[in-house]
Amino acid sequence: MQTQKDNKERENYSCFRCGSSAVVKKGKVFNSFKTTWRQQFQCKKCSSKFLVGKPQLADSYEPEVFKYQSQPLPAVNWAAYNQGQINEKIMLFDLASELLDFVEVRDIQSTGRPSQNIKEMLFCMILKTYSKLSSRRLISDLELAKQHEFITKVPCYSTLMLYFNDVRLTKVLHELIQLSALPLKPIEEDFAVDSSGFSLSKFGRWFDHKFNQESEKRIYRKAHCMVGVKTNAVVSVQITDGFDADSPQLKPLVHKAALNFKIREVSADKAYSSRDNLEAIEEVGGLPFIAFKKNAIHKGMGKSRIWHRMLSYFQQEPQAFGEHYHKRSNVETSFFMIKQKFDDCLMTKNYQANVNEILCKILCHNICCLINAYFEFGLNISFQTKAYESQKISIKA
Repeated sequence: MQTQKDNKERENYSCFRCGSSAVVKKGKVFNSFKTTWRQQFQCKKCSSKFLVGKPQLADSYEPEVFKYQSQPLPAVNWAAYNQGQINEKIMLFDLASELLDFVEVRDIQSTGRPSQNIKEMLFCMILKTYSKLSSRRLISDLELAKQHEFITKVPCYSTLMLYFNDVRLTKVLHELIQLSALPLKPIEEDFAVDSSGFSLSKFGRWFDHKFNQESEKRIYRKAHCMVGVKTNAVVSVQITDGFDADSPQLKPLVHKAALNFKIREVSADKAYSSRDNLEAIEEVGGLPFIAFKKNAIHKGMGKSRIWHRMLSYFQQEPQAFGEHYHKRSNVETSFFMIKQKFDDCLMTKNYQANVNEILCKILCHNICCLINAYFEFGLNISFQTKAYESQKISIKA
């Protein structure tokens, strides 16, 4: 009924400039004292705006409540999904082994007790994360991996856990995550950013100043991820302590992703709403669809063209803005996939081991996304191509 009433109201008015009857409402315009208002229309043909009707008292103005119209979900390719799940573990072994060929070990020690093969230790860490087994129960799986020549030696369970504390492997795992997402470059153009926590077995003491009481809560680490909205693969990641804010992490995530991907859109929630973040996305050629807070205004310290542009779009076209913004739901899906398949609790205790364990979870997730993309999009996921010849990762033994 309301739509019919609006259509009849529009038919009574025509553009004062071109005479077209194709006009749309563009909100209310108040007088300087905020006591009266008049309805504003805009012509679809010449884009001119004009006021119509007699002034109405401000007390009679009731703003229209916007309700987002949900979009239909895309159909699931169940045949490709089934093939991906059936062949996942076999293909993960092959892809992990192929990916680790990019690791170059230099300055190998010539004296003293020989160290473990770092490539094989990384393979064992990936297998442990994927299987969610303890280091002791993992030994039988490592024996099978040795029989299939993925590794040459089965390490001791205590040795494997020591390598989770290795600082050198953090940088290597970061680069392996970026490499694992590279085959998705032809597919992914739109990205979403968010963070999620991974809890520890330790408890920390928290003092609540509001209620003046002390309590105990689990300590957790935060993973700040930027994911592709089509395949849910992580293209860049930052690991921080649980106390760090979300907003400052967006810039490094965007800059890392821009090295390998063409960024068209980036969506994020209100926690990332700032002029600096919007400008950082614009600098790499993307459009920021970040939800604005209630107190967001056009005026402010400094001039930000992209802030004014996106805020106007957010206020005037909320449905169209929401259709882009709700691609952010895919980053929530990615975190659910990681935690559902590889657990949301960390089995390691030290901070460095926590970081490496989270990175291993994300690397396993990316390889699984590659396998699904292979069956769904017909993607070539071979890393041994000319495009990857310069993508070597060096590490000291």
